[in-house]
Amino acid sequence: MASRSGGGSNFWSWLLLATVTIGGLVLAFVLLVEAPPPRKLVIATGSKEGAYYRYAQQYAELLKQEGITLEVRPTKGSVENLKLLNDEDSDVYIAMVQSGIADPTHCEKLQSLCSLYREPLWIFYRGAETVDRLPQLAGKKIAIGPEGSGTRAIAQQLLQANELSDSEAEFVPISGNDAAAALKSGEIDAAFFVAGMDAAYIKMLAKDPEIKLAELAQTDAYLRRFRFLSVVKIHAGLFDLKNNIPARDTTLMAPAATLVMHDSLHPALIPLLLKVATKVHRGGDLLSNGNEFPSTSFLDLPLNEDAEHYFKFGPPVLQRVLPFWLASLVDRMKLMIIPLLVLLMPLIRLAPPLVRWRTRRKIYLWYVSLREIDQKALEGMSSIEAQKSMDSLKTLEHQIAHVGVPLSYMEEYYNLRLHLHLVRSRVESVLPSV
Repeated sequence: MASRSGGGSNFWSWLLLATVTIGGLVLAFVLLVEAPPPRKLVIATGSKEGAYYRYAQQYAELLKQEGITLEVRPTKGSVENLKLLNDEDSDVYIAMVQSGIADPTHCEKLQSLCSLYREPLWIFYRGAETVDRLPQLAGKKIAIGPEGSGTRAIAQQLLQANELSDSEAEFVPISGNDAAAALKSGEIDAAFFVAGMDAAYIKMLAKDPEIKLAELAQTDAYLRRFRFLSVVKIHAGLFDLKNNIPARDTTLMAPAATLVMHDSLHPALIPLLLKVATKVHRGGDLLSNGNEFPSTSFLDLPLNEDAEHYFKFGPPVLQRVLPFWLASLVDRMKLMIIPLLVLLMPLIRLAPPLVRWRTRRKIYLWYVSLREIDQKALEGMSSIEAQKSMDSLKTLEHQIAHVGVPLSYMEEYYNLRLHLHLVRSRVESVLPSV
C-alpha cells in the first residue's frame, strides 16, 4: 500500500510540473506561433470563357480536398487582376496574370509563384497581302482587346514598338469570341489574341480559309526586346491532321500565364498552391512537354522565397505525409521547440528535489505533534494529560500506518515509527500502574 500511495505522491508532483509546462506551452503558442492559414482564398482570373477561369476551377476542386475554399472571381483580365492584388482593401491574394504585364516598380508587394503554361500571341487578319510585320496593319481596323485585358497590354507594347499609334490605325476594344466573330464577318481587318490552342475561337479562325495567321519575320528582335516572350512552333497539321491545318510550321511568340500573389499570403498556402498547380499543369499540352511547367521562367515579378524552396526541394516533408491542416499546425509549432526546451530543462532538474521534498514533508509533518507531546512529557504532565496524549499517539500511529511513502524513503518512515514508540513509552511512564 505504501508503494502505491507513494506513486500517488509522485503523481501530484508530476501533475504540478505538467500544469506549469502546459501553461508555458499555451503562452508560447499565443506569443510565438503565427495564425493558422485561412480556409478561404479568392483568385482573380479572367472572363468565364477563358483558360484562366477554367484552370482556376480545377484548382478549386483540388484545394477543396485539402479543406480550402477557393473563390474563382472572373475579371476583365491580367491588368485588372494586378490592380486587385495591389489594392489593400481587396480580398484577392492570388491571381493569374499574363507575363509582360506587371511592372515591378509599381508592384512592390507582389511576388511570383510560378509560370503555368505558354499562351501564344495570335494575330489573325483578312486580305490577300501576307502580313509578316506589324507596320503593314497601318490603316486597318484592329481588335486589341478591352481595357484591363492582357491581350490589350501586349498588343499595345508591340504596336508602340513599331510606332503604330491609334492615329494610324483604328483599335477596337474587343477580344475573344466577339473579336473572332467580327473578324469572320469582315467588321474588322485584324485581331490580336492571347490564348491557348484549345480556345474554340482560335480553332475556328485557324480553319477559316478567308482568315490568315500572321508569322512575324522579326521574332528574334522581339525576343530580345521583350524578355517575357518565348517562341512556340505550331506544327503543320496540329489543329487538323486530316486537312493539314495549318498547312506549314508556323512560328509564334508567346507570353506565359503566371501565378502571382500578394506578399501577405499565408506562407503555409504557398507549397499547397504550387502542389495543386503542378497536378494541373505538369502533364504539358500541345505547346509544352510534360514536367516543363510549372516553372520559374518567364516571370515579371520576383520569385517568392518559399516558392523557390519548393522548386528546389519539393513540397515540405510534413505536407507529404500529413493532411494539410495537421502539417500546417506542426510546422507552425516548430518555433516553440527552443522555448519548450528552455522551459523543460529547469523543470526536469526540479522534479527529483520536488518529489523528495513532498515525500519527506509527509514524514516530518508528524514530528510537530510528536515534539509537542514529548515536550509536555519532559516538563511533567498529569495522568489526565497523559491519557489524552496516549489517545493522540494512537491516532497518530493509525494515520502513520496508512501514509504513502515510496520504498526508497522507508528509513525515514520507520524512524518516525520508532520515535513515536519512544514518545509513547515516555508518556506511559506517567500513567498510574494498573
